[in-house]
Amino acid sequence: MSEFSHTSPWWVRQVGDAPVRARLICLPYAGGNARVFHGWAESLPGIEVLAIESPGKGGRVLEPPCVDLDRVCKTLLAELAPVLNTSVPYSFFGHSNGALIAFELCCRLQAAGAPMPKRLLLSACGAPWARQKLSYSTLDDAAFKAMLRDFKATPPEVLECEPLLDLLLPGLRADFALAENHACAWPSLRGVATRLFYGAEDSIPEPELAAWTQRIELPVDFECLPGGHFFIHDERKRLLAAIARELSGTLRARPVVLAN
Repeated sequence: MSEFSHTSPWWVRQVGDAPVRARLICLPYAGGNARVFHGWAESLPGIEVLAIESPGKGGRVLEPPCVDLDRVCKTLLAELAPVLNTSVPYSFFGHSNGALIAFELCCRLQAAGAPMPKRLLLSACGAPWARQKLSYSTLDDAAFKAMLRDFKATPPEVLECEPLLDLLLPGLRADFALAENHACAWPSLRGVATRLFYGAEDSIPEPELAAWTQRIELPVDFECLPGGHFFIHDERKRLLAAIARELSGTLRARPVVLAN
């Protein structure tokens, strides 16, 4: 069981049957919500999963979304404070847009002298200071919907239901605006073991992936997985196995039970 009882609209908690020995905070891609990580705890024994749910997404779809990354990070750190300040070691996993936010959170924790994650797991994301920025969020509705269809990340049943898609558009636009309006100001991240997962068929240029090493002081391990940008779904089993291996070194030792 988890050792803390704090709840927040910002996350959906998953706890498996095994005692919680480490915690993984998961941030989805643009347009994604907590359901992206549904069932992950079942494949990560001893790991409690906190899947982030931002305003305008999932169960919070009617709330006004936020287009300011600084505001998102400040709110997330305040909401996560009871989680980060327990004895249970924690790590971050972020896919695409989520990787950008995870890195930003780590840098802010470092600047504040707060407890740092054991692992930073970045996925399907080029370094923000090295990648080309495209203004998807300012496209008109027709062009924006066409872009979503090209990306093939939005479920077909959503794309085919215009009223539902129109309901989700503000949150989708906000996610793209977060990255487009962000300029990374941190010189370096120190002391956090980092692994970057990337898809063999993804379109992210190699130099943008390699650029993470410019501002992360510990060696960055790179792991290539089959598939394109959304291997998080297509290669879920393989990705979760890799995450489980990576987190195995962060688990607290099991409590010693002394015989009477």
